[in-house]
Amino acid sequence: MRKGGVRSTVEAENTLVFELRRGAITNNGATPWWVSATVGTSTVPQTFKFMMDTGTTNTWVTAKSCSTSECTQHDSFDETASSTFVWQDQSLTPIDFSGWGNMDVNLGNDVWVLSDKNAIDQDVTVDFWLSQSYSGARFGELIQDGFIACGPYGDNSRSNLIFDALWYSGALASPWMSYWVDYTIDGAAVDSGEMIFGGSNADKYDPDTVISLDIVPGIWTHMGDSIVVDGAEIFTSPALLIDTGASEIKGEQAEIDKLIAAVTLDGQLPLSPDNPDHYAYPDLVFNLGKTSDGSTGQLVFPPRAYFNYIEAGTDQGKWQIAMTVLEDLGENSLIFGRNLLDRLYSEWEYDTSGTSVAGKTIRLAQRV
Repeated sequence: MRKGGVRSTVEAENTLVFELRRGAITNNGATPWWVSATVGTSTVPQTFKFMMDTGTTNTWVTAKSCSTSECTQHDSFDETASSTFVWQDQSLTPIDFSGWGNMDVNLGNDVWVLSDKNAIDQDVTVDFWLSQSYSGARFGELIQDGFIACGPYGDNSRSNLIFDALWYSGALASPWMSYWVDYTIDGAAVDSGEMIFGGSNADKYDPDTVISLDIVPGIWTHMGDSIVVDGAEIFTSPALLIDTGASEIKGEQAEIDKLIAAVTLDGQLPLSPDNPDHYAYPDLVFNLGKTSDGSTGQLVFPPRAYFNYIEAGTDQGKWQIAMTVLEDLGENSLIFGRNLLDRLYSEWEYDTSGTSVAGKTIRLAQRV
Protein backbone atom coordinates (compact mmCIF):
# COMPACT_ATOMS: atom_id res chain seq x y z
CA MET A 1 0.00 0.00 0.00
CA ARG A 2 2.22 2.76 -1.30
CA LYS A 3 0.78 6.06 -2.44
CA GLY A 4 0.40 5.96 -6.20
CA GLY A 5 2.86 3.11 -6.60
CA VAL A 6 1.14 -0.26 -6.37
CA ARG A 7 -0.01 -2.32 -9.31
CA SER A 8 -3.34 -4.03 -9.22
CA THR A 9 -2.90 -7.59 -8.00
CA VAL A 10 -4.32 -8.95 -11.23
CA GLU A 11 -1.15 -7.70 -12.95
CA ALA A 12 1.36 -8.79 -10.34
CA GLU A 13 3.45 -11.96 -10.49
CA ASN A 14 4.00 -14.12 -7.39
CA THR A 15 0.82 -12.75 -5.88
CA LEU A 16 -2.05 -14.97 -4.78
CA VAL A 17 -5.55 -13.51 -4.70
CA PHE A 18 -7.99 -15.59 -2.68
CA GLU A 19 -11.68 -14.92 -3.02
CA LEU A 20 -13.39 -14.24 0.29
CA ARG A 21 -16.96 -15.49 0.47
CA ARG A 22 -19.45 -14.77 3.20
CA GLY A 23 -21.72 -16.98 5.24
CA ALA A 24 -24.45 -15.75 7.55
CA ILE A 25 -23.48 -13.53 10.47
CA THR A 26 -24.22 -15.34 13.73
CA ASN A 27 -23.89 -14.28 17.36
CA ASN A 28 -20.86 -16.48 18.02
CA GLY A 29 -18.30 -13.66 17.68
CA ALA A 30 -16.50 -15.09 14.63
CA THR A 31 -16.15 -13.67 11.14
CA PRO A 32 -18.48 -15.09 8.49
CA TRP A 33 -15.82 -14.72 5.74
CA TRP A 34 -14.03 -17.79 4.35
CA VAL A 35 -11.75 -19.02 1.59
CA SER A 36 -11.66 -22.42 -0.07
CA ALA A 37 -8.64 -24.74 0.16
CA THR A 38 -8.01 -28.43 -0.56
CA VAL A 39 -6.07 -30.55 1.94
CA GLY A 40 -4.23 -33.75 1.03
CA THR A 41 -3.93 -35.87 -2.09
CA SER A 42 -7.11 -37.89 -2.44
CA THR A 43 -9.04 -39.55 -5.24
CA VAL A 44 -11.95 -37.32 -4.31
CA PRO A 45 -10.52 -33.87 -3.39
CA GLN A 46 -11.11 -32.83 0.21
CA THR A 47 -12.00 -29.14 0.01
CA PHE A 48 -12.97 -27.02 2.99
CA LYS A 49 -14.01 -23.57 4.14
CA PHE A 50 -11.25 -21.82 6.08
CA MET A 51 -11.17 -18.65 8.12
CA MET A 52 -8.18 -16.41 7.31
CA ASP A 53 -7.44 -15.47 10.90
CA THR A 54 -4.85 -12.87 11.94
CA GLY A 55 -5.81 -13.51 15.57
CA THR A 56 -4.30 -16.99 15.85
CA THR A 57 -1.12 -18.97 15.18
CA ASN A 58 -3.02 -22.27 14.98
CA THR A 59 -3.79 -23.71 11.54
CA TRP A 60 -6.36 -26.50 11.91
CA VAL A 61 -9.08 -28.49 10.18
CA THR A 62 -11.90 -30.60 11.58
CA ALA A 63 -10.88 -34.27 11.62
CA LYS A 64 -13.10 -37.04 10.29
CA SER A 65 -12.64 -38.88 13.59
CA CYS A 66 -14.14 -36.01 15.61
CA SER A 67 -17.59 -37.19 16.70
CA THR A 68 -19.04 -34.29 18.70
CA SER A 69 -22.28 -32.87 17.30
CA GLU A 70 -20.50 -29.60 16.53
CA CYS A 71 -17.82 -31.41 14.52
CA THR A 72 -20.33 -33.43 12.54
CA GLN A 73 -22.00 -30.19 11.39
CA HIS A 74 -18.82 -29.37 9.47
CA ASP A 75 -16.97 -30.97 6.57
CA SER A 76 -14.02 -32.94 7.91
CA PHE A 77 -10.62 -34.18 6.77
CA ASP A 78 -10.03 -37.92 6.41
CA GLU A 79 -6.28 -38.39 6.69
CA THR A 80 -6.56 -42.06 5.70
CA ALA A 81 -7.82 -40.98 2.25
CA SER A 82 -4.74 -38.84 1.54
CA SER A 83 -1.68 -40.59 0.07
CA THR A 84 0.60 -37.73 1.15
CA PHE A 85 -0.49 -37.37 4.79
CA VAL A 86 2.10 -38.01 7.53
CA TRP A 87 1.48 -37.95 11.27
CA GLN A 88 3.85 -35.67 13.18
CA ASP A 89 2.46 -36.25 16.66
CA GLN A 90 -0.63 -38.34 17.39
CA SER A 91 -0.80 -37.44 21.07
CA LEU A 92 -3.67 -35.09 21.91
CA THR A 93 -2.84 -31.46 22.65
CA PRO A 94 -5.41 -29.07 24.18
CA ILE A 95 -5.88 -25.60 22.67
CA ASP A 96 -7.68 -23.01 24.78
CA PHE A 97 -10.01 -20.76 22.77
CA SER A 98 -10.88 -18.79 25.92
CA GLY A 99 -14.61 -17.90 25.86
CA TRP A 100 -15.17 -20.32 22.99
CA GLY A 101 -14.02 -23.39 24.91
CA ASN A 102 -11.32 -25.99 24.31
CA MET A 103 -10.22 -28.07 21.37
CA ASP A 104 -8.20 -31.30 21.40
CA VAL A 105 -5.86 -31.68 18.44
CA ASN A 106 -3.03 -33.78 17.07
CA LEU A 107 -0.42 -32.82 14.52
CA GLY A 108 -0.14 -33.94 10.91
CA ASN A 109 1.62 -32.90 7.72
CA ASP A 110 0.19 -32.75 4.21
CA VAL A 111 -0.01 -30.71 1.05
CA TRP A 112 -2.52 -27.88 0.86
CA VAL A 113 -3.75 -26.48 -2.44
CA LEU A 114 -4.93 -22.89 -2.30
CA SER A 115 -6.98 -21.85 -5.31
CA ASP A 116 -6.27 -18.33 -6.54
CA LYS A 117 -9.24 -16.49 -8.09
CA ASN A 118 -7.09 -16.00 -11.21
CA ALA A 119 -6.97 -19.80 -11.70
CA ILE A 120 -3.56 -20.27 -10.06
CA ASP A 121 -3.35 -23.31 -7.76
CA GLN A 122 -0.55 -22.94 -5.20
CA ASP A 123 0.69 -26.08 -3.43
CA VAL A 124 2.34 -25.83 -0.01
CA THR A 125 3.23 -28.59 2.45
CA VAL A 126 2.72 -27.70 6.12
CA ASP A 127 2.22 -29.08 9.60
CA PHE A 128 -1.33 -28.47 10.84
CA TRP A 129 -3.65 -29.48 13.63
CA LEU A 130 -6.39 -32.07 13.16
CA SER A 131 -9.18 -31.21 15.57
CA GLN A 132 -10.39 -34.36 17.31
CA SER A 133 -12.83 -32.63 19.66
CA TYR A 134 -14.63 -29.34 20.07
CA SER A 135 -18.06 -28.49 21.40
CA GLY A 136 -20.32 -25.62 22.38
CA ALA A 137 -22.78 -23.27 20.68
CA ARG A 138 -20.05 -20.98 19.37
CA PHE A 139 -18.32 -23.81 17.51
CA GLY A 140 -21.69 -25.10 16.36
CA GLU A 141 -22.46 -21.78 14.65
CA LEU A 142 -19.01 -21.53 13.07
CA ILE A 143 -19.26 -21.15 9.29
CA GLN A 144 -15.78 -22.52 8.59
CA ASP A 145 -14.36 -26.05 8.87
CA GLY A 146 -11.01 -24.78 10.14
CA PHE A 147 -8.63 -21.82 10.43
CA ILE A 148 -5.67 -20.71 8.33
CA ALA A 149 -3.47 -18.91 10.83
CA CYS A 150 -2.23 -15.51 9.68
CA GLY A 151 -0.80 -14.32 13.00
CA PRO A 152 2.97 -14.17 13.52
CA TYR A 153 4.49 -17.24 15.12
CA GLY A 154 3.90 -17.69 18.83
CA ASP A 155 6.09 -19.59 21.26
CA ASN A 156 3.46 -22.34 21.62
CA SER A 157 2.64 -22.71 17.91
CA ARG A 158 3.57 -26.04 16.32
CA SER A 159 1.35 -25.78 13.28
CA ASN A 160 2.82 -23.86 10.34
CA LEU A 161 1.81 -20.49 8.96
CA ILE A 162 1.00 -20.98 5.29
CA PHE A 163 2.19 -17.44 4.50
CA ASP A 164 5.54 -18.24 6.14
CA ALA A 165 5.96 -21.41 4.08
CA LEU A 166 5.06 -19.60 0.85
CA TRP A 167 7.35 -16.65 1.54
CA TYR A 168 10.45 -18.66 2.36
CA SER A 169 9.87 -20.90 -0.66
CA GLY A 170 10.02 -17.83 -2.92
CA ALA A 171 6.37 -18.07 -4.00
CA LEU A 172 5.43 -14.49 -3.02
CA ALA A 173 6.58 -11.16 -4.43
CA SER A 174 6.18 -9.06 -1.29
CA PRO A 175 6.12 -9.85 2.45
CA TRP A 176 2.61 -8.64 3.07
CA MET A 177 -0.99 -9.70 2.75
CA SER A 178 -4.02 -7.51 2.08
CA TYR A 179 -7.67 -7.75 3.09
CA TRP A 180 -10.82 -6.06 1.85
CA VAL A 181 -14.49 -6.97 1.68
CA ASP A 182 -17.68 -5.43 0.34
CA TYR A 183 -20.34 -6.11 2.93
CA THR A 184 -24.08 -5.41 3.07
CA ILE A 185 -26.70 -6.58 5.54
CA ASP A 186 -28.41 -9.78 4.37
CA GLY A 187 -26.14 -9.72 1.33
CA ALA A 188 -24.19 -12.96 1.79
CA ALA A 189 -25.13 -14.15 -1.69
CA VAL A 190 -23.60 -11.11 -3.40
CA ASP A 191 -20.97 -9.85 -0.95
CA SER A 192 -17.35 -10.31 -1.99
CA GLY A 193 -13.77 -9.67 -0.94
CA GLU A 194 -10.14 -10.71 -1.24
CA MET A 195 -7.32 -11.92 0.94
CA ILE A 196 -4.15 -11.27 -1.06
CA PHE A 197 -0.81 -12.92 -0.31
CA GLY A 198 2.21 -11.04 -1.65
CA GLY A 199 0.60 -7.86 -2.92
CA SER A 200 -2.18 -5.28 -2.89
CA ASN A 201 -5.11 -4.15 -4.98
CA ALA A 202 -4.58 -0.43 -5.63
CA ASP A 203 -8.08 -0.07 -7.08
CA LYS A 204 -9.71 -0.76 -3.71
CA TYR A 205 -8.37 2.00 -1.41
CA ASP A 206 -7.69 5.74 -1.23
CA PRO A 207 -3.89 6.21 -0.94
CA ASP A 208 -4.33 9.62 0.70
CA THR A 209 -5.99 8.01 3.74
CA VAL A 210 -3.30 5.48 4.74
CA ILE A 211 -2.59 5.11 8.48
CA SER A 212 0.45 3.00 9.45
CA LEU A 213 0.38 1.00 12.69
CA ASP A 214 3.63 -0.21 14.24
CA ILE A 215 3.30 -3.69 15.72
CA VAL A 216 4.59 -4.70 19.15
CA PRO A 217 5.66 -8.30 19.89
CA GLY A 218 2.59 -10.54 19.89
CA ILE A 219 -0.23 -11.27 17.48
CA TRP A 220 -0.69 -8.15 15.31
CA THR A 221 -0.98 -5.82 18.30
CA HIS A 222 -0.67 -2.03 18.06
CA MET A 223 -0.44 0.43 20.94
CA GLY A 224 -3.04 3.04 20.05
CA ASP A 225 -3.19 6.61 21.32
CA SER A 226 -6.78 6.77 22.57
CA ILE A 227 -10.40 5.78 22.06
CA VAL A 228 -12.91 8.62 22.27
CA VAL A 229 -16.71 8.51 22.54
CA ASP A 230 -18.86 11.63 22.47
CA GLY A 231 -15.83 13.83 23.07
CA ALA A 232 -14.65 11.89 26.15
CA GLU A 233 -11.45 9.83 26.17
CA ILE A 234 -12.52 6.34 27.24
CA PHE A 235 -9.14 4.58 26.82
CA THR A 236 -5.61 5.93 26.85
CA SER A 237 -2.85 3.95 25.08
CA PRO A 238 -4.99 0.85 24.47
CA ALA A 239 -3.37 -2.33 23.18
CA LEU A 240 -5.33 -3.20 20.01
CA LEU A 241 -5.17 -6.73 18.59
CA ILE A 242 -6.22 -6.37 14.94
CA ASP A 243 -8.15 -9.56 14.21
CA THR A 244 -9.78 -10.63 10.93
CA GLY A 245 -11.26 -13.65 12.71
CA ALA A 246 -13.37 -11.73 15.22
CA SER A 247 -16.71 -10.11 14.40
CA GLU A 248 -16.83 -7.99 17.54
CA ILE A 249 -14.82 -5.70 19.77
CA LYS A 250 -13.66 -7.89 22.64
CA GLY A 251 -11.99 -7.25 25.97
CA GLU A 252 -12.00 -7.96 29.69
CA GLN A 253 -15.21 -7.30 31.64
CA ALA A 254 -14.07 -3.89 32.87
CA GLU A 255 -13.06 -2.74 29.39
CA ILE A 256 -16.30 -3.89 27.73
CA ASP A 257 -18.40 -2.38 30.53
CA LYS A 258 -16.63 0.94 29.97
CA LEU A 259 -17.21 0.85 26.20
CA ILE A 260 -20.85 -0.16 26.47
CA ALA A 261 -21.55 2.54 29.06
CA ALA A 262 -20.01 5.13 26.74
CA VAL A 263 -21.88 4.22 23.55
CA THR A 264 -25.23 3.63 25.28
CA LEU A 265 -24.94 6.91 27.20
CA ASP A 266 -24.80 5.06 30.53
CA GLY A 267 -27.59 2.68 29.64
CA GLN A 268 -30.04 5.21 28.18
CA LEU A 269 -29.85 3.49 24.78
CA PRO A 270 -30.58 -0.23 24.18
CA LEU A 271 -28.01 -2.98 23.57
CA SER A 272 -30.34 -4.61 21.04
CA PRO A 273 -32.19 -1.87 19.14
CA ASP A 274 -34.73 -2.49 16.40
CA ASN A 275 -32.30 -0.50 14.21
CA PRO A 276 -29.26 1.47 15.45
CA ASP A 277 -30.12 4.24 12.97
CA HIS A 278 -33.23 5.01 15.03
CA TYR A 279 -31.20 6.11 18.07
CA ALA A 280 -28.61 8.78 18.79
CA TYR A 281 -25.66 6.46 19.40
CA PRO A 282 -22.33 8.33 19.28
CA ASP A 283 -19.47 7.65 16.90
CA LEU A 284 -16.59 5.48 18.11
CA VAL A 285 -13.27 7.24 17.44
CA PHE A 286 -9.89 5.49 17.38
CA ASN A 287 -6.76 7.67 17.44
CA LEU A 288 -3.90 5.44 16.37
CA GLY A 289 -0.84 5.05 14.16
CA LYS A 290 0.66 7.67 11.88
CA THR A 291 -0.41 9.28 8.63
CA SER A 292 2.00 10.09 5.79
CA ASP A 293 2.79 13.49 7.33
CA GLY A 294 3.64 11.97 10.72
CA SER A 295 0.49 13.07 12.53
CA THR A 296 -1.67 10.69 14.57
CA GLY A 297 -4.23 8.86 12.46
CA GLN A 298 -7.92 8.82 13.24
CA LEU A 299 -10.67 6.34 12.37
CA VAL A 300 -14.27 7.33 13.01
CA PHE A 301 -16.82 4.51 13.13
CA PRO A 302 -20.58 5.18 13.04
CA PRO A 303 -22.91 3.13 15.25
CA ARG A 304 -23.59 0.50 12.57
CA ALA A 305 -19.91 -0.48 12.78
CA TYR A 306 -20.27 -1.57 16.41
CA PHE A 307 -23.58 -3.37 15.98
CA ASN A 308 -24.11 -6.69 14.19
CA TYR A 309 -27.31 -7.73 12.47
CA ILE A 310 -27.67 -11.44 13.31
CA GLU A 311 -28.65 -13.38 10.19
CA ALA A 312 -28.77 -16.94 11.58
CA GLY A 313 -28.68 -18.94 14.81
CA THR A 314 -29.22 -17.48 18.27
CA ASP A 315 -30.88 -14.01 18.13
CA GLN A 316 -31.56 -14.29 14.38
CA GLY A 317 -33.20 -11.15 13.02
CA LYS A 318 -31.93 -8.90 15.82
CA TRP A 319 -29.38 -6.12 16.03
CA GLN A 320 -26.85 -6.82 18.81
CA ILE A 321 -24.11 -4.61 20.13
CA ALA A 322 -20.81 -6.07 18.86
CA MET A 323 -18.92 -5.85 22.15
CA THR A 324 -18.17 -9.04 24.06
CA VAL A 325 -16.21 -10.08 27.12
CA LEU A 326 -13.09 -12.15 26.45
CA GLU A 327 -11.23 -13.04 29.62
CA ASP A 328 -7.43 -13.14 29.90
CA LEU A 329 -6.94 -10.54 27.17
CA GLY A 330 -5.35 -8.15 29.66
CA GLU A 331 -6.05 -4.77 31.16
CA ASN A 332 -6.54 -1.90 28.68
CA SER A 333 -6.52 -4.37 25.79
CA LEU A 334 -9.14 -4.78 23.06
CA ILE A 335 -9.65 -6.90 19.97
CA PHE A 336 -10.32 -4.74 16.91
CA GLY A 337 -12.54 -7.08 14.90
CA ARG A 338 -13.77 -7.44 11.35
CA ASN A 339 -16.90 -5.39 12.09
CA LEU A 340 -14.49 -2.42 12.01
CA LEU A 341 -12.02 -3.84 9.47
CA ASP A 342 -14.79 -4.50 6.94
CA ARG A 343 -15.13 -0.74 6.47
CA LEU A 344 -11.42 -0.40 5.61
CA TYR A 345 -8.71 -1.70 3.32
CA SER A 346 -5.90 -3.30 5.31
CA GLU A 347 -2.38 -4.42 4.48
CA TRP A 348 -0.35 -6.56 6.89
CA GLU A 349 3.44 -6.50 6.48
CA TYR A 350 5.61 -9.21 7.98
CA ASP A 351 9.16 -8.83 9.25
CA THR A 352 11.09 -11.47 7.29
CA SER A 353 14.55 -10.81 8.74
CA GLY A 354 14.46 -13.92 10.95
CA THR A 355 13.96 -17.61 10.34
CA SER A 356 10.19 -17.18 10.50
CA VAL A 357 7.90 -14.23 9.85
CA ALA A 358 6.92 -11.78 12.57
CA GLY A 359 4.50 -8.86 12.60
CA LYS A 360 5.94 -5.52 11.47
CA THR A 361 3.33 -3.01 10.26
CA ILE A 362 -0.37 -2.82 9.47
CA ARG A 363 -1.58 -0.16 7.06
CA LEU A 364 -5.23 0.87 7.08
CA ALA A 365 -6.97 3.01 4.47
CA GLN A 366 -10.46 3.99 3.43
CA ARG A 367 -11.99 1.68 0.80
CA VAL A 368 -13.16 3.06 -2.53
